[in-house]
Amino acid sequence: MKFTEISDIDVEPGALTEWRPWCGPDGSRWRTDERPPSYIQEEHVRNRLAGQRKGRASPSWLATVFDLPGRLDAAAFRTALLTWIDQHETLRSGLRVEGDHISRVTLDKGAVELRGTPVGEYSSGAELAERIESFFDRETDPLAWPSYGCATISRAGSTTVCLGFDHSNVDGYSILLIAQEIRWLYAAAVVGSQPDPTDVGSYIDFSHIERAGAAEVDADHAAVVRWRDFLIENGWKLPEFPVPSYLGGDAHTDSPGCVVHGTNGSNGGNGSNADSVGGPCDGLCDDMSVPQFSGDDLILDADQASAFDAACREHGGSPLAGILTCLGMAGRESLDQDEFRALTIFHTRNHPKWARSLGWYVGLAPVHFPVAGPGTFPKVMAGAKDAVKAAKPLSEVPFARVVELLGARLEPRFVVSYVDMRLTPGARYWKEWRMHTVRSRSHHPHEVYLWINRGFDGTRLSYRYPAIGPRASATRLYIDRAAAEMRRVAAGGDLTESPRPAAGVPPVAVDMEAASC
Repeated sequence: MKFTEISDIDVEPGALTEWRPWCGPDGSRWRTDERPPSYIQEEHVRNRLAGQRKGRASPSWLATVFDLPGRLDAAAFRTALLTWIDQHETLRSGLRVEGDHISRVTLDKGAVELRGTPVGEYSSGAELAERIESFFDRETDPLAWPSYGCATISRAGSTTVCLGFDHSNVDGYSILLIAQEIRWLYAAAVVGSQPDPTDVGSYIDFSHIERAGAAEVDADHAAVVRWRDFLIENGWKLPEFPVPSYLGGDAHTDSPGCVVHGTNGSNGGNGSNADSVGGPCDGLCDDMSVPQFSGDDLILDADQASAFDAACREHGGSPLAGILTCLGMAGRESLDQDEFRALTIFHTRNHPKWARSLGWYVGLAPVHFPVAGPGTFPKVMAGAKDAVKAAKPLSEVPFARVVELLGARLEPRFVVSYVDMRLTPGARYWKEWRMHTVRSRSHHPHEVYLWINRGFDGTRLSYRYPAIGPRASATRLYIDRAAAEMRRVAAGGDLTESPRPAAGVPPVAVDMEAASC
């Protein structure tokens, strides 16, 4: 299953209807809710406000696309969607900004209505995809409620459901849960049955618990100290995707030299602001709106993925450690790196009641390990395994709380995520349901995000990176090299030593060919 932009999937033509939740004309149904936003929600909203002030606010939504059988039964669909909204409290809650304060308001169960607006028949899938993308861009404003919307495309043999949410409502795993739940509720509504409500925890309750726990964390907390040590080693910056000199960058500096990453302040630095830092610049500064290139590649088929997982465990590591190892070795071979440094994502669903809850249950943590020299896959993976083990506890403290305590201005730039999706409810039927996960278009001059997803069809690498500038070339080389490394491990090939080109020499064309999918 691909995780990509909506323009990259095949949307079958049909009759389009747009659905919008509604809570009445006068706002009287809202109640003040003392439970605060989660740290990541608050950060997201503040970033949105900052983008608006700069005239650069852009959508940040995730969506799922899947099919229902037959032509749409509109009444049954309305019932199913409203039941589902009642089950997930975060969909009945909104955030309000008053000055510098962000507060929450919430609707009770049964307070939401649903309005369906027929748009018309579409004969072009491309035009339909463009319309739906525009609809999500408009309807997913985190400063408004609802910050999500639904579109259905109905035809004689099937109906395609498209549900899009501002990121404040969902994480990538939440998106995977939706198809099975909606299909189940819809099937029950079609025959007039009343299914037992799904017992899911509320993300708003989680946010309250998270805030209370984070309030106990101070600057001497072990996680904050380890974050501080990582930042000091990295010049008080978060890792950037490196660009080697032969592609127009400096392989030995993570900073383009024109971006404020943080301040040293009272944390052991010289007290100067990063604005004054000189150095090389790749020509792409933060105030530039740079489109990102997005894609999704199947890098290991089902048999190769199983062989790769087995090789990782045979050498004492997990698939995540093995993937990070291959990324590190790819950086060594294509970007002349001696150390792998990135941020990775861990889920924070630390109780069974959050397992099927919609929300943004993620934490960030730094990973770093050496890759220098003629290290073999097992040798390098030993460092990656230790890095993952060390990183997991750090992700349990909200990143925004760490930033707050360190007094730094930090923005994630190079992020790697791994999810094994095979145990997700309904995963075996995703192909039959024609299910896709979709993200909004992105603009950023520096961000490089890699999502590695394990499914029944194999392992896929989804990515986005700047579409122009030296990072574009460097990232493409890196992705292809990493895919080749993973296939080499899966083949059980030479796990004693991988070839390393001479310093400053780009990979040869045959490596690029072998890495293409």
